[in-house]
Amino acid sequence: MRVFFDCFGKFALLSLLAILSSFAIGGECDNITLSAQVDLCAKEKKDSADAKLNESYKDLISRVRAQYEANSELGGLYLEKLKGAQRAWLKYRDANCDLEAFEVEVGRPAQITIVNNCVARMSEERTAYLNGVMN
Repeated sequence: MRVFFDCFGKFALLSLLAILSSFAIGGECDNITLSAQVDLCAKEKKDSADAKLNESYKDLISRVRAQYEANSELGGLYLEKLKGAQRAWLKYRDANCDLEAFEVEVGRPAQITIVNNCVARMSEERTAYLNGVMN
């Protein structure tokens, strides 16, 4: 009987690992059945949103440089303000997301997932804002 449970336990563990690895590789957030999938999906969304935010920020810097090409001094001042605003926004986002997850013990999977979902949501909103600046 013990051999059956040992084999079943190993099979269950291997099945779970296969599901999670295919989920992580495929990036599928549909048909979530396990809480670990929710956690992975939230991390994936956060990473994707952060990458898009960074891309939009770099694109905006390029647009500013092109817009102020004739007046580099004024363009430099604009970029200084933009960089300061972006740094302040990142601090705001991180503090806000920590606040959203306040009720959950720090470092627990649920807390990390709440923070990741918040960062993803706020980064997507900021990306939309940056994409609209100087367009």
